[in-house]
Amino acid sequence: MLLLALLLLPEAIAFAESSILEIEPPSEADSHHPSAAHDGQTGSGSGVSATDANSSDTQASNDDSDDDDDDDDEEVAGKSSSVPRASAGADSSTAGSDKGSNTALHDDADDDDDDDDDSDTDIVRAAAAKDGPGLETRVDRETDSDGNDTIATSTIASALVGDSLVSLRRDVVAAHDPLGSERAEATLISIHKDLSETFALSGGFGSFRTLRYNDFVGSLMAQWHAGDWSISAGIARNLLVKSADSIRSNIRETDFGLSASYDLTKHLSSDFEFHHRLYSDGNSSNDLAFSPVYEFALERSQFDVGYSFNYKSFAMRANHGYYDPRRLISNGLTATWKFDREGYYGNFEASEGHADIKGASGGLGASNSAMCTSIVAAMGLRPSKDVSVEGYWGGEWSEAWSSNALGLKVRYSF
Repeated sequence: MLLLALLLLPEAIAFAESSILEIEPPSEADSHHPSAAHDGQTGSGSGVSATDANSSDTQASNDDSDDDDDDDDEEVAGKSSSVPRASAGADSSTAGSDKGSNTALHDDADDDDDDDDDSDTDIVRAAAAKDGPGLETRVDRETDSDGNDTIATSTIASALVGDSLVSLRRDVVAAHDPLGSERAEATLISIHKDLSETFALSGGFGSFRTLRYNDFVGSLMAQWHAGDWSISAGIARNLLVKSADSIRSNIRETDFGLSASYDLTKHLSSDFEFHHRLYSDGNSSNDLAFSPVYEFALERSQFDVGYSFNYKSFAMRANHGYYDPRRLISNGLTATWKFDREGYYGNFEASEGHADIKGASGGLGASNSAMCTSIVAAMGLRPSKDVSVEGYWGGEWSEAWSSNALGLKVRYSF
């Protein structure tokens, strides 16, 4: 029997690897224009983002003792909804990211909802911070009314080395559109270290590879916490994996970001975020988000009501597979209910907002305004103390565009 098991073992390993690294999306895609109100937060696996990895590591170090796993769920909501909101998660990609991430409408957040943005949703994202050392695998799929079909897989291993949290992440994004299939792979190593009780640094470096190109990704982020204030600033270089078109065009992004959150009262908090991005195709953008949220403490659960405002502008219409309106101003309301029990937890979010849009490429420029609705539902199970299984569904609809996303995550904590 032992000999037979040894003979069968290599085949099992080969099958596991192919399921993670060789996924081919079954349908087509072309992401020139997202929904009229879409501010780029859908999905979770787009864009090779070193920033996300670092922000996750930072949270891991700061929130190891936090048991609420709704975080990932919150991120989900943050990325799939077109209207920026206060309850976005910690993926930091945040309310200001571009359309299109596909790996889990985003995954890391803080119990009290630190606005995460977006980002965009991005290939390289580290394990959820508060989860700490562990091994995580996730698969996400996003489709939209433009015909885009994107599948992203991520494998993340993190461990404490001395007093630093070190993470190694491997991501693969496979996208398809009428012009064919594209694929991007990224590997990133990141380190987070608390230099004091109030100050921390995170850094990451890695590389990505597509069918035609190879390049590097990296980031550096500083975080400061004092009293009711939390401020972070950083710079990151990423590959945009919003669609087959953006991968094909080899669009790289350099992101200069600044965010701050402040607890005005015990239940009222406010988040601010600003991003200036430079793109390899000569484009640039500015993104500003403001999101106050009020929290109602219920019996073994929490209900949040928030307002969100977002301003986004691009220097030109590049039409390279990412959403690039010359100007987008959106605002809306968000309601979130989340709970955490001993063996399961959940997060449900709905938002309704209005966007005023000028000059987006891909045919959306004719739309001057639009209403957008988004819903995200995430549920998780803890079959044992060290294992969690989480799934989500997210949808977004407007007059000009719609999208759907599904994801599954399995995590083992050391």
